[in-house]
Amino acid sequence: MGKVYTTLDAYQTGFLVLKGHSPKLILQDDKIVFLFEATDAFYRDLTDYNSGASVEASKFAMTIKALKSQVISLKMSKEKRYAEKKEKGE
Repeated sequence: MGKVYTTLDAYQTGFLVLKGHSPKLILQDDKIVFLFEATDAFYRDLTDYNSGASVEASKFAMTIKALKSQVISLKMSKEKRYAEKKEKGE
């Protein structure tokens, strides 16, 4: 991945996903950070979002729900790893 754009904004991320961009999710402390490859097309779509571009509401809602599932899964994975380390006495 070349240049990277990061955001904590799930709604911005949802819009960008609808435009065809795939974020990588990472957990930093207790926050989920969305990372995108920062291409020219990405910045055009980001500008559209910031300018108030419209998307289909039902698709946007489904995208947000899918992102929420990914966030929950990532957090649960971290908690599971923490519990396993604690169990082993690490």
